[in-house]
Amino acid sequence: MPRPRPEDISGAGQDSFLDVVTNIVGILIILVMVIGGRVQSIVLSATQASPETAALEASVADLEETLASTESEIDELESQKRTVATAAAFAADARLQLATAVSAAKAGLDRWKQASDAARVAAAESAVRRRGLEEEIRACTLQAEGLAHAAATTKEVLTYPTPIGRTVNGEEIHFRLAAGRIAYIPLEELFELAKDRTQRQGGSIAQLANRIETVGPEQGFALDYVIEAKIDQARGQVLIRSREWVVRPQQPALGETGDEALAATSRFRRALSGVKPETTVTLWCYPDSFPEYRRLREELHRLGIPSAGRPMPEGAPIGGSTEGSKSVVH
Repeated sequence: MPRPRPEDISGAGQDSFLDVVTNIVGILIILVMVIGGRVQSIVLSATQASPETAALEASVADLEETLASTESEIDELESQKRTVATAAAFAADARLQLATAVSAAKAGLDRWKQASDAARVAAAESAVRRRGLEEEIRACTLQAEGLAHAAATTKEVLTYPTPIGRTVNGEEIHFRLAAGRIAYIPLEELFELAKDRTQRQGGSIAQLANRIETVGPEQGFALDYVIEAKIDQARGQVLIRSREWVVRPQQPALGETGDEALAATSRFRRALSGVKPETTVTLWCYPDSFPEYRRLREELHRLGIPSAGRPMPEGAPIGGSTEGSKSVVH
C-alpha cells in the first residue's frame, strides 16, 4: 500500500509567523498609545498645577522677606538688650552708691543723736551741780553771816612738836577706834600665828603662794592674809611674806570707851606700858570716833609717844599690803 504524501505545511507556518508578528506589533502600538496617553496626562497635569506653584513661590518669597525682617528685628532687639543691660549695670552701681551714702548718713545721724543725748545729760548734770553749789554758797554765806555776828570765844589749840610728817619705819602698835570705843589690835601676835602656821604646813612654794589663810581670833581679832614668795637672788634665799592682810573684829562693840581707856588700869594703858620710845602708836579711826581720837592723841602727846592717824571710811576693813602706804607721824 502506498504511503500517503505529506501535506505541504509551509504556507500554514508562514501564516502563523505573520500572525505572531502582527500581534506583537499590535501590542506595541497599544503600549505606545497607552504611554502616550499617560505622558499627555502628565503634561496636562503639570500645565494645570502651574498657578499653585506660582502661589507657593510667592508665599516662599514672602516668608523669606518675613525671615529677613525677623532677623533684622532680632538683631535690633539684641542691641536693645545690650543697651538695657548696660543701663541696668549703671543703675546697680548707682543704687550701691546711694545705699552706701544712706548708711553713712544714718551712722552720722546716730552719732549726732548720741552726742546730742550726751550733751543734754551733761547739761542736766551741770545744772544739778550748779544748783548744789548755789545751795552750798547760800549756806556758807548764811554761816559766815552768823559767825560775823556771833560772840568771840577763846579756844585752846594744841601744838605738836613735829608739824612736818615723818614716815614710820620702826615698830608700831595699832588701835582701832570705832563706835566710840578703843580696841588694841594684836597685829604682831597675829603675824606670829601666821608664821607658825606656814612653817607647820610645809609643802611647795607654789602651794603656799596666792592662797588666802586665816588665823585667830586673838584678843577679839582674826587675820586674813595672802602669802607671797619672793626670791632674793643676791643671797640665794626664798623669802615668804604676807602680800595682803585684813584684820577682822569678831564683834562690833569691841574695846573700851574713851573714859575707860584713859583710866589708870585700862587695857589701853597696859598696851602702852611696854612700848619703846621709838615705837609709834597708829590709830585706825572711823568717822564716828573722832572725839575719842583727839583725846587719845592728846594723851599720847602728853606721854611723849609718837602717834600716827589712819582715817577710815565707814565700813572699810583695816588692812595693808606690800604695795600700800606706811603710817605718817605728825
